[in-house]
Amino acid sequence: MMTRSRRGFVLVYSYVSMSTSEDWSVPLLLYFDASILYAEDNATPRSAAVGYVFENGSATLYTGSIPIDAFISSAHLEYRALVEATRKLAERTESPRSLHIHGDADDVIQTVDPSQPATSGDRITRRRVDRIRRYTEGIPVVTYRSIERGHNTHAHEAARAGHRSD
Repeated sequence: MMTRSRRGFVLVYSYVSMSTSEDWSVPLLLYFDASILYAEDNATPRSAAVGYVFENGSATLYTGSIPIDAFISSAHLEYRALVEATRKLAERTESPRSLHIHGDADDVIQTVDPSQPATSGDRITRRRVDRIRRYTEGIPVVTYRSIERGHNTHAHEAARAGHRSD
């Protein structure tokens, strides 16, 4: 596990497999999710985190978990998860031949996918959508797929792992 600070946030990255023998230039699968833990009243949020998982079809290449100190809504957290995942991919020197993005937040998938007629409604969402598209613009093929929550378990586990224990 590696921890680093960036603009007041603590980023916690869990490395599952990051060896140099792993080929990130192959088609990649990306799964993302967000998690909110509530107080006993089940109404007051007490912790938020995002997570994402990169796979190459046969192995998990990387899992990231990030605690989030301030958030607006669960939808904004889902966008944040996708921003962080695509930013992580953009930091790499090699780009995949294709990226297949999967998430269980239908609105996020539809808004980020340029082939869909959905538009981002508020300033923060527009900024995040722009960042996601900028981070993925050098990848020849990018697809978006909304999946059922039950098929997003690895990303959900990654998001839950990002909650602070304090």
